Amino acid sequence: MFLTFFTYGQETIYIDEKGDTISKKVYVEKWRNNDLLSSSWHHKDKKGKNYVTLRNLYLKGRYDYKNIKSKLEEISHIKIPDSVILLIEYNYKDDLCSSRRDNNWNYSEVSERKEFTNPMRKKLSKKNIFLISLFESGMTIKNKPKNKREYFFIDKNNFFREKMFISPTLCGSFALLKTNGECVIRNGEYRADSMAELLKAEFWKLFFEKEE
Repeated sequence: MFLTFFTYGQETIYIDEKGDTISKKVYVEKWRNNDLLSSSWHHKDKKGKNYVTLRNLYLKGRYDYKNIKSKLEEISHIKIPDSVILLIEYNYKDDLCSSRRDNNWNYSEVSERKEFTNPMRKKLSKKNIFLISLFESGMTIKNKPKNKREYFFIDKNNFFREKMFISPTLCGSFALLKTNGECVIRNGEYRADSMAELLKAEFWKLFFEKEE
């Protein structure tokens, strides 16, 4: 299933999460091993060679909340309340997840996506969670940046791509950032409302154990 985007007969290079080249058999075994919690990244180089790279499904880290919020405000021109939890959806350039296979989102595609995310964003807002969708620099989106309700924006200087979303993954990533700086990133296709479920204490403590 994970090779459906590639043309039959083309050479495909398989790479594990450490950056080492592996066989297709080993790749499949790791990708299907639920204990490893893996996602993947599919892309082509300039010569048309296919690469399939394993990624860690979850990453965690600590960030300067005020700095991240400030950068989001700079990109979006939206004043974000100080106390909200930030939920960032990130879309990668050259992602082969979509049948479009390009980096351009037209009005219809943006509208279709928003029909899916708008209801979730509204519900999340009531839970003090601010959802914003970013697109890697080099992509184009037909958004309405002057509209105060817009939440689809280009990561103009790739600040978030370089500082937070460092492992491009098929079908994008989500980052959930608390005001205390704790952040969980999930790589691969997912839903914003499902990502927010990680805030529940029983899930969050799996990433950040409370200090005694």
